[in-house]
Amino acid sequence: MTGYVHNVVFSCGAVPEDDGTVKIYWAGADKVMCVGEADLEELVDLCLTDSRPAT
Repeated sequence: MTGYVHNVVFSCGAVPEDDGTVKIYWAGADKVMCVGEADLEELVDLCLTDSRPAT
């Protein structure tokens, strides 16, 4: 949530899987790589219907 650029995650890639999920990769403090998994349809729906307002 805080850092050089607030409220931003700089993703390094996304890999859609055959089961309808997507793996999203990002860097952690320029020292590690992180990965998270989400249901692709749910992720898109949340982005379109429940996004946070710009600050």
